[in-house]
Amino acid sequence: MLDPSITRFLAEQQEQISGTEPHVAFSAEEYASRLAKLQRAMAEDGVDTLVLSSPEAQSWLHGLALRWYKANGPRDWRPLTCTVVRVDAGYILFEGVEHTEMIRRTSAATDVRLLPRYERNGMLRFIVSEIAAEGWVNGSRVGIELYSAIPNPAVSKMIEGALLDAGAHVVDATLTARRVRMIKSAAEIAAVKRAAAICDAGLLHLADVLRPGMTELDAHGELIRGLSAAGGEPAGLHQVAFVGLAALGVYHEISGRRVITEDDFLDVDPCGVYKRYHSNRSQLYTFKEPPRAAVELLKILTGGFDILLNRARPGVRIGDVNAELYAYYRDAGVFELNSSVWIGGYEMGIAFPPDWVGEWKFTVVGGQDDDRTFESGMVANFESMCGIGLLDTFVIEDEQTSLLSKLPHEIMVVGI
Repeated sequence: MLDPSITRFLAEQQEQISGTEPHVAFSAEEYASRLAKLQRAMAEDGVDTLVLSSPEAQSWLHGLALRWYKANGPRDWRPLTCTVVRVDAGYILFEGVEHTEMIRRTSAATDVRLLPRYERNGMLRFIVSEIAAEGWVNGSRVGIELYSAIPNPAVSKMIEGALLDAGAHVVDATLTARRVRMIKSAAEIAAVKRAAAICDAGLLHLADVLRPGMTELDAHGELIRGLSAAGGEPAGLHQVAFVGLAALGVYHEISGRRVITEDDFLDVDPCGVYKRYHSNRSQLYTFKEPPRAAVELLKILTGGFDILLNRARPGVRIGDVNAELYAYYRDAGVFELNSSVWIGGYEMGIAFPPDWVGEWKFTVVGGQDDDRTFESGMVANFESMCGIGLLDTFVIEDEQTSLLSKLPHEIMVVGI
């Protein structure tokens, strides 16, 4: 039997934890609007019931934010945290009782159904029986996120099989779950703008402390220190700091123990993160005045952003903007050197590990046939690449298209 002092200590700590104010990211009205938006998309796509399994989709709908979703653990610890949405009703969040407090702190969900820790082997059976009892399965078109990293393929097959056995017609509804996030609300845009300010703060902090003799990991640590001090959260991808130029084949590097010398360029590719919303901006540092060729190359890459900001407006055909960008890079001679590195943009927004790349994207090379149009509320990064990689995030609003970072597109000379 535990000593009474231990029992009292734990009770006091539990009371303190339970007394912590929830930090749900957005208002009840915002989440209600998102539910209505998702249900409209479900109706348009013929989805009666939607099983949301990705952390992004669930957080977008009601705020849940965890650091572990059992993505790659033991085979019998199955990643089954999910939110099941009915097209003409509400939604149910399914989890284990061990996350009760995290749900209280981060989620606006009101119908939460939990299993005790040592009954988790029956979690899938519990989920299907509960939604079947609601009349949400038999004879219904039930959508699942087949392109989500969570759950893994084995568990995804288990979910599909259990739904089929219960009388459902199972369909892939990945795009139903994702396309509602493409156009950001005013509250989401405000969060991304805050994330951009955090990213700028992290880049400026690194500029203040970066010195020759530090390792890539030292620089990475200082970058994280700066982002965190500005209120930034952990990102969906590694916030890399590496020696070299990104678009020469090392842009997916992992920071290591390499020592940074006074002759090196240091490249970083972080995101500021606020309420799980990401804003991406790269930055190149050097310890001496950069070569004229590097400065001129960066000016060429910056010119692509000038075209994008001027032309990527609501209602404008994406293929037309791609064609203008392609002609610009071609005439500048970029494709004589850059035959394999991608130039384009992808959706930025709510994200969890292992990724921050969103569904919506556009590609400059070969993209002239893209008949989609830009829309107000879109947020994406743009990657202008030729040896140097210049990345920044832009937002399309009714009044203007603008970059979210306030830092100039220049090589920062530091450590002097």
